[in-house]
Amino acid sequence: MKRSLLLGLALLIVIVANAQRYLGIATSDWSATNSVYLNPANIADSRTKFSIDLFSVNVGVDNDLGTINTSNFASKFYKGDSVNINDIFKYSNKGAFNMIAPYAEVRGPGFMWNIDHKNSIALTTRIRGINQFTNVSQDLYRTILDPSYAKGANGDYTLNSGKFNWTAATWSEIGVTYARVLVDNGRNMLKAGVTVRYLGGIGYVSMQGNNLDGHYYKANDSLQLTNTDLHFASNIISTQNQLSNGISNADLLSRFFGSNGGKGVGGDIGLVYEFRPDYNNYYYDMDGQTHITDYSKNRYKLRFAASVTDIGFINYNTNNRTGSISGTGSIKGADLGNNISNYSEFKTYAQTRGFTVDSNSSSTKVHLPAALLLSADYRIGGNFYVNATYINNLVDRYQVGNAYYNQITVTPRYDTRVFSVGVPISYSMLANDLKVGLGARIAGFFIGSDDMLALFSNNQYGYNIYFGAYIPVNYKKPRDRDHDNVSDKRDKCPTVQGVWAYKGCPDPDRDHDGIPDSLDKCPDVPGSPTAHGCPDKDLDSVADAQDRCPDVAGPVALQGCPDRDHDGIADIDDACPDQAGPAKFHGCPDRDGDGVPDNEDKCPDNPGPIANQGCPDTDNDGIPDNIDRCPTVPGTVANHGCPEISIEVKKRLAFAATAIQFQTGKAIIKKTSYPLLNEIVQILNNYPDYIMTIDGHTDNVGKPDKNLVLSRDRAASVKDYFVSKGVATGRLITNGHGDTEPVASNKTAAGKAKNRRVAMDLKLKE
Repeated sequence: MKRSLLLGLALLIVIVANAQRYLGIATSDWSATNSVYLNPANIADSRTKFSIDLFSVNVGVDNDLGTINTSNFASKFYKGDSVNINDIFKYSNKGAFNMIAPYAEVRGPGFMWNIDHKNSIALTTRIRGINQFTNVSQDLYRTILDPSYAKGANGDYTLNSGKFNWTAATWSEIGVTYARVLVDNGRNMLKAGVTVRYLGGIGYVSMQGNNLDGHYYKANDSLQLTNTDLHFASNIISTQNQLSNGISNADLLSRFFGSNGGKGVGGDIGLVYEFRPDYNNYYYDMDGQTHITDYSKNRYKLRFAASVTDIGFINYNTNNRTGSISGTGSIKGADLGNNISNYSEFKTYAQTRGFTVDSNSSSTKVHLPAALLLSADYRIGGNFYVNATYINNLVDRYQVGNAYYNQITVTPRYDTRVFSVGVPISYSMLANDLKVGLGARIAGFFIGSDDMLALFSNNQYGYNIYFGAYIPVNYKKPRDRDHDNVSDKRDKCPTVQGVWAYKGCPDPDRDHDGIPDSLDKCPDVPGSPTAHGCPDKDLDSVADAQDRCPDVAGPVALQGCPDRDHDGIADIDDACPDQAGPAKFHGCPDRDGDGVPDNEDKCPDNPGPIANQGCPDTDNDGIPDNIDRCPTVPGTVANHGCPEISIEVKKRLAFAATAIQFQTGKAIIKKTSYPLLNEIVQILNNYPDYIMTIDGHTDNVGKPDKNLVLSRDRAASVKDYFVSKGVATGRLITNGHGDTEPVASNKTAAGKAKNRRVAMDLKLKE
């Protein structure tokens, strides 16, 4: 039975295609349409002006079922011995596995054209497909394909399989790509691209299972199945003998274009951003033109790309069969080969063996393996780069169709117009193993592998190889052997430096200053190269005739005059040449930002209005703080900005002079005078910018020296009282005069009373 099933399965699988991306050479900036399969935006502003695709082929396997026994397979193949599935794989202990095996891809004729440096188009063709197993039981797989597989002591064993998917599909593609530069400001570039493909379905087989329980009996080569829940679909098993004969040559062409197979539309979309910090280094002058972009070289330092590829599906309507198999039954190997020449016979056979088979001719959508690709490309220096690419599956692995396996690849490469080589190092999320490849390109011929360690080790899960050719027409900078900015093809003196005006030959020099007349702005007067042949005494690149400071070097922007404080204002125009300031203040600073430059600002650290020469007026009395003796209290001009002492206050102080009473012959103030003293304290609080003089006087009763001491003590007692009420000591000045300054006659009692006094006066602080 195993050999019969193996034959049937092999006939169902037609040419199938790959999941590899040519990462060793496709990341090259000279890879033409090979890069379009990674991201359609790649061809915009390409280093390749035009290319014609000839062909490329890619074959290989990828799985997590078991490692590839390369040496055993190669040895038997070389000797001409027969090869079976055991010769290829060294199986792991996985219960269920995933696999693409084998795969192949053929890319056909096409072209790419950079219409201009913003718009590019491409036409691509290929045949591809994927034969893929997803979450398939190893027991089931080996029961079908491995003639020597046996688990039990007598060769009988039980197998169980949960949800799984097997889809083998082959299709053709004709794709049209358009890419455009959306943003280009020199430092930054953003590109977008889209590919639309017509898909011609050649053939497919799909088997999806939700459950399959079985037991294999070696003695009678039969497989007993229970709880069967399978769903199938195909367009190549419906007609007589097509299952065993495959697809005939007669209808292959019609299937290629989808008329007898499936039809569909697919595509890719992508964005690419390039960071170009050194873009000014990629301009040149040639043949009378200046500032020409050198499109023959990469200008980016770092490039980021994002794309979604393989969007779409193929719809099969013609000769399409879908259905399900359920229930319990058995299959014998001796009967199977004679009952599967076409679908109708297979259905009848399955029903006679106990299975329920429900089928119809409805259409089927076979989905493409859509994936998200994210990449970053960094220019290390010179022609050395490193690329990191992440591939992430975007589709349901259990639907009819195929899916990529996630992986991340880092590819260091050396990349030039003629030659490039890359070493892709990938981590595969399928087998959780490391892959190493090598890709090389010489002009338009390339060969490589994204996974080649199986050639050197029997512990690898995959292998592939690709090769191909295309004809590139790349951008080139015109050759200029003598470096005179005249291309060799137009240079009449190609080995001697000249000028464009003389077709590359040397230019005459009338004033013999070493500067040819074509470049000499003063051809009849010897000059300096700094001023294009004109006299320049200070060698500051400003000709003396235009130099405002011909004897002192200065920048061109300031007409040859120096600027010591580097504020952009020439010293000869700068009112403050050693302090940086804006032009509106003639080069002087304005520290407090009040609109009055410091050289005119009477208060340069405190903002104030222009009318006050930049000084504030805190109390708004019209007198700037810098001359206001009382800056926080409104006053008068006559009193230097301080408030005038009112007549009432003066009267009260005059009254207090003789009204304050002391104990006879002592400096002790009577309590009856406290209310009057408190009034004076309030006056002091009302005039905080004033000081008070306190002068003690006596009559002529007693000895003069004792009167002098008494007058001083009484003035001090008044001061002490004021201090006790919170008046600052520094605001109070005391003195005693004894009986030396009478204000009335001491001959009368009334006169003596007036002479016994403590005079108080308010004065502005100095």
